[in-house]
Formats: sequence, structure tokens, C-alpha cells
Amino acid sequence: MPKKNTKTVQDDNPVELEKDSEREAEGLSRHHSEASIDEAASSPDEEAEKGLAAEEGADVDADIPAEIAAINTDNEIAKELNEPATKKGAKKTESKKVVSKKAKLRSKKYHQAKNQVEAGKRYPLDEAVTLVKKVSLSKFDGSIEVHLKLIKKKGKVVSESPKGLFHLPHGSGKQKNIIVLDENKIEEIAKTKRIDFDIALASPELMPKVGKIAKILGPKGKMPDPKSGTVTNDPKKTIEEINAGKVEYRIDAQNQVHQIVGKVSWDDAKLLENIRAIFATLPKSRIETAHLSASISPSVSIDLNSL
Repeated sequence: MPKKNTKTVQDDNPVELEKDSEREAEGLSRHHSEASIDEAASSPDEEAEKGLAAEEGADVDADIPAEIAAINTDNEIAKELNEPATKKGAKKTESKKVVSKKAKLRSKKYHQAKNQVEAGKRYPLDEAVTLVKKVSLSKFDGSIEVHLKLIKKKGKVVSESPKGLFHLPHGSGKQKNIIVLDENKIEEIAKTKRIDFDIALASPELMPKVGKIAKILGPKGKMPDPKSGTVTNDPKKTIEEINAGKVEYRIDAQNQVHQIVGKVSWDDAKLLENIRAIFATLPKSRIETAHLSASISPSVSIDLNSL
């Protein structure tokens, strides 16, 4: 048996060779692992898109109550998750089924109403009001809402307040439950954390004590605030102003404003006056898009040039 060349082994440094071999094996393993993850992540998306495309081309107008459809969807998903994935395409089938079920939640009546609204068209304000009342589907007297997408201010400017006031000539049509806070009510809220009102008023002198429940009222938008007029020495007058149509609006995280402007049963003239009061407060130069909708209805886009 030939003698081992110890010099060569020493020159090759077996410790380093072993480390190099481990690094190469680890690199190949990581490469195959990442490739598998990418394939697994992309396949369901592709199948979901195919499923969605198929559903959009099919008749999805089955008039199934949303509650029943949701229960059926949950049952189907649970069944899929509990079954062993015996086939390679198991996840793809599950993704396709979920898309199919979700696509059937809209009723036939809703789609019929939506077909009356021309896709991509922006309607003059008076036509938009008439149309949104026509496509309202609620059996009760639904509310009409204005939805505004505001233009984000560019450059280094002082950030605007996320709150403001609208003065609607005819009110919003929604009765507000207004209370005037006192020490007893503050203690009750602190103890129960229950909010059974829409608007809370407080005197300036009481505000330090109101701070005790700020973490309860604040997240719900119920905290008295001088900017909204809910910190007042004359609560009776403030209540009259609110009932007469003074409403607070908020700009949300998506730079949008949503405001009820009346009821479906109202005549067009009253709704138009309220809507124009909003656009007087937030002029069209600040607005990117504007839509009208009812409590249950497709939305109608407003042509800002008609204001």
C-alpha cells in the first residue's frame, strides 16, 4: 500500500477544506430552499388570479345571504385545512375556492343597481344625487353620504388639523345623543368603560378631571375638544347648534373625509344644499375625488367641475 503524502495533506489544510465543503453545501441548500419558497409563494397567487378571472367571467349573481355564504366559506376552508395535502396542487385548489366563494357575496339586486352607474363616468352633482337615490337598495330610509379623497399637501408645510366643522343647513338627518359630563358621569365611565352617547360636552373647569377618561373617549372620537366646540360654558347653546346642523368631520389616515348629508327620502334640493355646504368648507382645489353613496348602494362619482 503506497505511503500517504503527508506534505500534500498539510499543504491542503484539511480543516480549511472541510470548512469550504460545509460552506458550499450550506450555500446549495439555501439556494434550493429559497427557490422552493419563491415557487410556493407565487403559485397560489397565480391560481388565485386565474380563479378570479374565471369568476368574473361567470354568473356570480346568486342571491345568497351574506351570512350563509360566509359560514359556507369558513366550512370549506376548515375542510381543506384538515385534509392531508396529498396532491401537489392542494394549496392552489384551496386558494381558488376561497376566491370563488368571496365573489358570490354580492346579490343580483346589487349588480343590477351597479349596472345603472356608468363605469368611469363622473356625474354632475345634481345628477349624482338623483342617481344615488335611485340605486339605493335598503328597505329602511338609508343615509346619503359624501366621501372625499383630499389632495396631500406637498413641501414643508405645517400639517393641518385632522378635525373641522361643517355647518349643514338641514342637519345630517341623524339624531345625536348628546350628554354634558359631570363628576358622576366621569366616574361611571372610568369604572364601566361604557360609552352610551354620540357627543360629550364639558366645561373648561372640568377638563382636568375629564383627563381621567381620555384613554377611553379619545380612541372613539368622543373626547371633548375646544376646536370642535364641545368644551363650552354654554352647553345649551352648543346643543342647539349641533341639532341645527353643526357637525364635526375628521380626516382619516387615508386622507379621506366621510360625512352623512341626509336621508334617501329627502328631496334633492335639501341634499344639494347640504353637499354644497361641505364643498364650501373644503373647496374643490383641495379635493382629488368625490363620491356619493347610500347606506346600501354602489357609489356614484361626482364631477368636481360641476360644483
